[in-house]
Amino acid sequence: MVRRPSFSPHRLCWAAVAAIAAIGHAQAQQAAPAEDSKKLERVEITGSLIKRTDKETPSVVQSISREEIRNSGYANVEELLRANSAVDLGSIGDGAASGFVGGISTISLRGFGSQGTLILINGRRTAPVAAVDVNFGRGTMVNVNTIPKEAIERIDILKDGASAQYGSDAMAGVINYILRKDYKGVEASASYSANDKGVGATKSGSVTFGFGNLDTQRFNVFGGLEVSKRDNVMANELKDRGNLALQNQYLTSNGSLARFTPDSSASFYGNYYKLPASLSGSTTIGGYTVGNNSLSGANYLGTLSGCPDERTVGKGVPNRPAGLASTTGSLPTGMCRFNLDDADEIIAAQDRQSGMVRGTYAINDNLTAYADVMFSKTKTNEKRVPYAMTTSLVTSGNRTAVSWGKLDGTLLRQDAIILPAGHPDNPTTGTANSQPIQLIYRFEDLPTGDINILRSTRLTAGLEGTAYGWDFDSAILFSKNENERFQEGRVRSSLLKAAIANNTYHFGKPNTAEGIASVSSTAYNRGESKLLSWDLRGSRELFKLPGGNAAIAIGTELRKEDLSAVPDDVYGTGDYIGLVANPASGTRKSYAAFSELSLPVVKQLELQAALRYEHSNDFGASTTGKTGFKWTALPSLMVFRGTAATGFRAPAISQIGNSFNLSFHNFQERRVFDSLRCDSSNPNAPVSKAPVANNRDCNVLGFSAVPSGTTNPGSLATVISANPDLKPEKSNSFTFGMIFTPTKYADLALDAWYFHRKNEIRSQRGVDIMDTYNANPAANGAQIVRDPNPETWLPGVANSGPIIMLVRQYGNNEWTKTSGLDYDFNLRFPATSIGKFSLNVNGTYTARYDQVVVKGQDVQRQVGTTTSDISKTRASATFKWTTDLARAWVRFNHADPLASTICNSLTAAQRAFLSGMDRCRVGKDKTIDLGVAYSGFKGLTLSASVMNVFNDYDRSNGIPMVFNYYDSGAQGVLGRRFSLNANYQFQ
Repeated sequence: MVRRPSFSPHRLCWAAVAAIAAIGHAQAQQAAPAEDSKKLERVEITGSLIKRTDKETPSVVQSISREEIRNSGYANVEELLRANSAVDLGSIGDGAASGFVGGISTISLRGFGSQGTLILINGRRTAPVAAVDVNFGRGTMVNVNTIPKEAIERIDILKDGASAQYGSDAMAGVINYILRKDYKGVEASASYSANDKGVGATKSGSVTFGFGNLDTQRFNVFGGLEVSKRDNVMANELKDRGNLALQNQYLTSNGSLARFTPDSSASFYGNYYKLPASLSGSTTIGGYTVGNNSLSGANYLGTLSGCPDERTVGKGVPNRPAGLASTTGSLPTGMCRFNLDDADEIIAAQDRQSGMVRGTYAINDNLTAYADVMFSKTKTNEKRVPYAMTTSLVTSGNRTAVSWGKLDGTLLRQDAIILPAGHPDNPTTGTANSQPIQLIYRFEDLPTGDINILRSTRLTAGLEGTAYGWDFDSAILFSKNENERFQEGRVRSSLLKAAIANNTYHFGKPNTAEGIASVSSTAYNRGESKLLSWDLRGSRELFKLPGGNAAIAIGTELRKEDLSAVPDDVYGTGDYIGLVANPASGTRKSYAAFSELSLPVVKQLELQAALRYEHSNDFGASTTGKTGFKWTALPSLMVFRGTAATGFRAPAISQIGNSFNLSFHNFQERRVFDSLRCDSSNPNAPVSKAPVANNRDCNVLGFSAVPSGTTNPGSLATVISANPDLKPEKSNSFTFGMIFTPTKYADLALDAWYFHRKNEIRSQRGVDIMDTYNANPAANGAQIVRDPNPETWLPGVANSGPIIMLVRQYGNNEWTKTSGLDYDFNLRFPATSIGKFSLNVNGTYTARYDQVVVKGQDVQRQVGTTTSDISKTRASATFKWTTDLARAWVRFNHADPLASTICNSLTAAQRAFLSGMDRCRVGKDKTIDLGVAYSGFKGLTLSASVMNVFNDYDRSNGIPMVFNYYDSGAQGVLGRRFSLNANYQFQ
């Protein structure tokens, strides 16, 4: 039996410190190296606008070099960044859609969402994606997978607030992509990755080139092109991951069908039912008491012909599948079922092309012109599960199967598929028992593609150089993102009604393209986001201080942003059954002035101060500042550093401009009553006041706690509207740390941090709207949309129908506070005859992540929970071996488990099952990665890696299983996976 090594990052870090003493004495015997006689070049460092020779600033900046990116073993830059301990799972992965947009990768630092993390390319912004995601944390989405990997020189992660230097969004930090320049040569790279069964293959290739020498020829041109193709991954391809047998045992513990059997009664070969006046009561069938509302009950009449044997009850599917509760009736012989698991996609197929060209020309010794162009196209093709309108029975008096909202606040309804008597597809037609039937049906012949195409273009042209003692840089930037979404085969209400009436679509039979078009069409959304800016920044030394020369940077920026997200005309009519639309448009013009001051007060102490004023035509003005220090307490041994900063985040244009977004909403903390229609004098047994009760009367938001017995009415339709009175979010942040370098072989950095965000922009929660309404119905009655049908009203009470929709609005709410400690330990062993060895341990300990959403509510302490997706400890340890021709590494990854509410909504049997195995949580990450490389061939480097060597699948919510793997859409869901890479430099 192979036993996995136990890994605790804290213990490993501090145990390794003891090794310093063993090698520190050897260093003390060596003479200090001679100083480089050349003058060091001043460069701009992320986190400071002042060009400097010392790369250590008061801010905490983690740099990931091109070689580290190439040798990391990760499939792409997104996966590498998501592995960083400061990045939380609130980031969007491009393997699966977020529900509103697909094919996008975003990064979230410290749990502040992608809107609190600023993404820069060469220190300048890029346009966000022109799509609206109403989920909190995604008001602004910048796609991080648009840059050719081989064009990146390094990635800087600034881990403190930086709005004073960079403006809006930099509250929790900055991700700055620094691109290569002044490169000469040609190199090509190719890579292939997949899991150990060949599933989830990603193939990529790139070419990078450069020519011209700035020193001798006064110019350089650098460029790169990268293409990649990713296969899609279906759930049934990963059934060997985790513990399928245990998952099935858990699911059947409550009388459910086993997971990997055909498990839906909605099928192309539809099951058909009587259309009764009532579904109340039960009937004894085969010795079992079966409710008349059951799909196995007395209203079942039969199944359309053609169902494959493997999906037919009584043939490939038993009448009583394993685990079916003894109180549940048998499945009717002949019923056709559909295997949802076989249609469930885990990672979508994707094709990506990206490229860039940068030209640099030295006009003279002091002035250089540059221009670059970047482009990318990403096409992500997701597969939806074939559409089934409903799997519930209706009555002759209430035929509604689906309800959904329009942007005008009205509610639309769609009847179930009811074939009238005499319809050619109605099996009772021509029989003595001819009658209308309800068909439980799945449109398996309709296209299921959900295609997202993202195009990004970025142009920069500028001048940099020195003049009158100033280092300056000025550039014009134009950035544009275009996105299109094609949702194929969306069933339309008007077409379906006409098709049933005219028999243009044949249920359960082959349909022509014309037949398919008679019930569905492609839903289309288009978005465009543009950013145009000009900036000028300069820095120079001012006067001499005891520690060196004081320096200042000043700058200004003008910026215009445009956003347009437009759904097709059919969205406006609401004709796509159950499909929501998210249109938005707006323009923002802003200008900013900023300055930074560096004061080396004494040789060992540098002080830093920065100030920025930014004004926008829509949200007003914001002034932010930052101070910092770096104190070399013991030269070459101990350095202390710290910052204090204020920050801001401008409301997204979609939140403050012209936008109305449809969504669905529920609330899973408590049941919410409608005070008008529900008698809640006994909160444990509330009763509807209506003659015909509606499930929403005493459970407006669909709370589904079990085993309380609450009936779940499902999600409630809502309209989310923009708010022109929004104010910017504000933040305060503090960092304090130390760098301890006892020998040239070892260093340790410890940095404590604290972030406080206020005036948080969120859409209203339905529970808060209802609490306000129930306390005073006149306070916000316009936000409560009721059924206008008088037949649903309370006797004698006008406009008292059940609630069918809520109107929510973006607003400034309360705060989030988070704090913790980052650590980074490096140990470099003395060179040996067999090579060099090194160890790095880095991670983040998050001590708190607290929130108050609405003023007056209790503080929610969310660190280590699935609410925040932030583990208390997240860390990795990497041990490396390098020689001139070869290298190898092993990496241990760890993240603490997350407390989950999964067991709160289970039956007693299921809760006992999970609790007994300590699975009422998301498991910890405890994976191990390996990598090797060899460069002994002329110009050629070959490398390979194995990620998750032991195929650990514990990062799941409950039983380790592909369906509840927590970081859905990410490469980790593949389990053990391999990658092969080749890089060739042409000589």
